[in-house]
Amino acid sequence: MKNRLNFWYGIAAITIAALAVRVTWVFVARRDFELQGDDFFYHWQGRALADGLGFINPFAWRGLDELYPSAAHLPLYSSFLGAVSFVGGTSPLTHRLASCVLGAGAVLVVGLTARRIAGDRAGLLGAGIAAAYPMLWINDGMLISESMYALVIAGILLTAYRLWDEPSWTNTIVFGVALGLGLLTRPEAILLGPLIGVPFILARRPEWRPRLAKIAVAGAIVVAMLAPWLVRNAVKFSEPVYLTSGGGSVLQVANCDSTYTGQFLGYWDINCTTADRPPATEEQEQLLEDSEVPGLVYLLAQDPSDESIPDAEAREQGLDYIRDHLTRAPVVALARVGRVWGFYRPLEGIDYDVFFERRGRLPSEWGTGMYYVLLALGVYALVVMRRRKKPISPMIAIAIMVTFTVATSIGITRYRVSADVALTVLGGVALDAIWRWITARRQTPATPEPEPEPVAPNRSALLRLPRRRDRPA
Repeated sequence: MKNRLNFWYGIAAITIAALAVRVTWVFVARRDFELQGDDFFYHWQGRALADGLGFINPFAWRGLDELYPSAAHLPLYSSFLGAVSFVGGTSPLTHRLASCVLGAGAVLVVGLTARRIAGDRAGLLGAGIAAAYPMLWINDGMLISESMYALVIAGILLTAYRLWDEPSWTNTIVFGVALGLGLLTRPEAILLGPLIGVPFILARRPEWRPRLAKIAVAGAIVVAMLAPWLVRNAVKFSEPVYLTSGGGSVLQVANCDSTYTGQFLGYWDINCTTADRPPATEEQEQLLEDSEVPGLVYLLAQDPSDESIPDAEAREQGLDYIRDHLTRAPVVALARVGRVWGFYRPLEGIDYDVFFERRGRLPSEWGTGMYYVLLALGVYALVVMRRRKKPISPMIAIAIMVTFTVATSIGITRYRVSADVALTVLGGVALDAIWRWITARRQTPATPEPEPEPVAPNRSALLRLPRRRDRPA
């Protein structure tokens, strides 16, 4: 009981410290940060939800005073900001601080996951790593969905390991809900269902049928959670929109001449999108000067009333470019994967994180250095888990998901956030294993010096000993 209380006191202290780190980051570097892209979208869509306007295009709302539906991003993070706005937290600063709460929650769940894998000490070490890791707390001041995604991914890992250990129906339902929340945050989470579910089914062959039934139930829960969003998209847009209407834009900005060779190889370039667009009219330029809405000219050029149409056109343009450069596409995909895992132009990646992503120079450099350490610890942790017969497939599933996602989209650091969460869990497991090894070495008693072998008596010396009768009295 005492050890259990010590763990909860420790994890609570670490979670509070994690929140303090994130709040400090917001007040020092993000308090008055200008909203420019995704942060503008999430902030104002949250405000629109609180006002009862629904999931609208915030750029058209703020710039044109028009209410057009949008599915550019999945709804969970906007809904969270909408709830914050509904209770009075309507400023960008308040939304950033609310995102810090999400980040601190992710730290707590990371600790619980590492604890389930390797015990209390691993849980505290994993939480401590997550609290300090810049690649996580950077996101919490940027007003982007990665704050929510880090928490959800940690939850998926925790519920997955609970289901591995105790395949009950309760744990099945909770796991399905966690997967559903992941899919309502980022579209690539759709891969985690089969990547985690198939090994779970095959892990114990005599029990594969009840396990298959549990995974089917978890999948049904995911579908039920997604159904309202899918139906809404089918009603609102003329072109098919399944999860988001932003996939075409991503394909377009990632597949053109400048991203297939040269400086931006494996990255993205806005010129891929704007090169064929007509120049802005005088009226559009004037509207841009009078508005604080970013990208308004581009918004007007593509008709925001039904964003599924320009997205379908962008998707087709990106796919056409890929078809025309099939021999080059594998090289580009490898460059994207190399960028996101830090093995291709890592210093350039830091520069891009600072300039394009606005993540800050010092946190980006510190975070990159810490990432390489965690990557090494993560590999060691996987070896330790295999030796202890702990499943590693949930961790491998996340690595596969990240690799596939960036290979088909953009090699951008924040697309690695789910793997960063997994690395903090593995870091706690690895440090705990190292601690155990050191402690065991110290407690092993020193090897005693060997006893000297008895020397055989010298026969000639025995013969020279005086007889009893010859000894002096």
